[in-house]
Amino acid sequence: MEYLAMYLRLSIEDEGDKDESNSISNQRKQIYEHIHHDSELSRYEVVEFCDDGYSGTNMERPGMQKMLKEVKANNIRCIIVKDMSRFSRDYIEMGTYLNQIFPFMNIRFISINDHYDSREHHGNTIEIDTAFQTLLYDLYSKDVSVKVKASFENKCANGEYVFGQVPFGYEKSKEVKNAVVVNEKEATIVHYIFSLAMQGKSSIQIARQLHEENVPTIMQMRKPNKEYTDGKVHSWSENSVRRMLNNRFYLGEMAYGKSVRKSVGSKNSISVPMEDWKVIKEHHEALISEEIFEQVSLFRPEHSTKRNREKHPLTGKLYCGGCGYSLNYKPLRGKNRNRRFECRKHALLKIPECCTYMSADLLEETVLLMLNKELMLRGDAVKQNQKLTSFQKSGIASLKRKLENYQSEMKQARAKKDNLYEQYALSGLTKEAYQSDANELAEQITLLSVKIEETAGKLAVMESEYQKAEEDMKQIIRYSHIEKLTQDVVDTFISKVYAYKDKRVEIEWNFSVDRGCRQAKAT
Repeated sequence: MEYLAMYLRLSIEDEGDKDESNSISNQRKQIYEHIHHDSELSRYEVVEFCDDGYSGTNMERPGMQKMLKEVKANNIRCIIVKDMSRFSRDYIEMGTYLNQIFPFMNIRFISINDHYDSREHHGNTIEIDTAFQTLLYDLYSKDVSVKVKASFENKCANGEYVFGQVPFGYEKSKEVKNAVVVNEKEATIVHYIFSLAMQGKSSIQIARQLHEENVPTIMQMRKPNKEYTDGKVHSWSENSVRRMLNNRFYLGEMAYGKSVRKSVGSKNSISVPMEDWKVIKEHHEALISEEIFEQVSLFRPEHSTKRNREKHPLTGKLYCGGCGYSLNYKPLRGKNRNRRFECRKHALLKIPECCTYMSADLLEETVLLMLNKELMLRGDAVKQNQKLTSFQKSGIASLKRKLENYQSEMKQARAKKDNLYEQYALSGLTKEAYQSDANELAEQITLLSVKIEETAGKLAVMESEYQKAEEDMKQIIRYSHIEKLTQDVVDTFISKVYAYKDKRVEIEWNFSVDRGCRQAKAT
C-alpha cells in the first residue's frame, strides 16, 4: 500500500509566537482541505506524522524519523506540509531533500503556503524564490536561537532557575515560578552525608554506610514507584557522594554558563572553564555553611582529579558476573605492579559472588583464545553454507524479476485507470461502463499492491540475510588470526564479556548471524 504522508510540526519557539495558524490542529485542517480539492491526492490513503515541541533545525525528531523510515521502505508517494519550515529550517538539508532525495525516490513534495509542488518542476532544481524562502527559514531559526539563548541568560541573571532537575535536597517551588526551595526529606539525607564527611569518612565509606543503613538513594527518593528489571543491587555510589560534597549549590549559589552549543540545532556542547562560569550568591536557602563545605570538600582546583587514563579495549564491555556492574581497569601506575580488573561495586556491596580481581593478562589471553576459536568455527560454518549462499543469490534475482514485473503491471493498470477517467470525462463512456471497468482496475491495483508488498518484504529479508553472511565472511577473512586485542577487534566481534569469581569468562558475540554466548575458564 502506498500512502500520502501528512507531516505536522510545532516547536516551543512557535508556541512562544502565539500564532494560532501554526498550531497542530490548524496545520492538519489546512492540509486536509488542500487534499480534498485535489482529485489525485484524494485517492491516496493519508498517514499522519507529527512532532509537537520539536525544533526544525535538525532532523532528529521521532515523527520525522518514522516518516523517513517509511520513505526508505518505498511506502510513501507524496509528502505534504503547511510550509517548508515545518519540514526543516536548515537551508542545506531542505535543498538536499528537494533536489536529490525526493526526486530520486519519485516522491512528490507539496508545501501549501509556499505554493510549491515538485510535480510542476519535473525533476528540476527548486526555483530561486523557493530557495530564497528556505534560506530565510534557516536564518530565522538562527535568529530565534539567539533570542532564546538571550532570554535564557536574562532569566538566569534575574535569579530564575530554568534548568531541568534540581539538585538533591531541593525542589521547584509550587508558589513562585522558577524558584528553588528546600525539600525537607531530602535535605535530612544531605545533612547526614555532610556530617559523616565531617567525621573524616571517605566517599566510599559514606556510600557503604548509607547502603548498610538502607538510606534511600536519590532515584528511590524521587521515583519511589520505579521498578528495576536489570537485576543489579541499586545503592549509593562513591561518585554520587563525591558530587554532592563538591556541589556549591548547597552553599546557596547558582552557577550558569557552564557550556555552550557547538552550533544551532546541535546537541553537542563545549564545556566552559570554571573560572568563566557566572555565579549568583545567596540565590536560595543554603543547606551547608561555608566553613563545613571547606572542611569536607574533596575538590581542589589546584589538584584536579582529571587525568589522561589509559583505556583498555574491553572498557565498557566487561562486566562482573556476580553483581552485573562494570569492571574497572587498573593499569601499571604508582603502586599497581600488575595490570588488573576490579569490580567497582564490591567494596561497597560486599557481594560474595563478585569477581573482585582478575589479571588483565590472563583475561586478554582467554578472550583471544575464545575469539580465534569462534572465528574458526564460524569460518567453517560459512564455507559449508556456500550452497546456501548460491541459492540465496538465485532467489534474490528471481524475486527482483518478479517485483519488476509486478511494478510494471501496476504502472500499466494506473495508466489505464487514468485514461479511463479521461474517457468518461469526455463522455466517451457511460457511467455504468466506467464504474465496471474502474472497479475491475481498482481490484487489480489492490491485488498488485499486496503482491508488491509481499515480494518486496521477502526480497528485503533475503538480501539482509545474504549481506549479513557476506559481511561475516569478510570479517572472518580479515581477522583470520588475531594475536592482540585492539579496540577495532573488540568493537567488531564482542558485545559483552562477563568475568566470574571462579575465573570463568562468558562472551556475547557481536556476530550478525547466530549471535550467542560462549564460555571458557581462564587457566
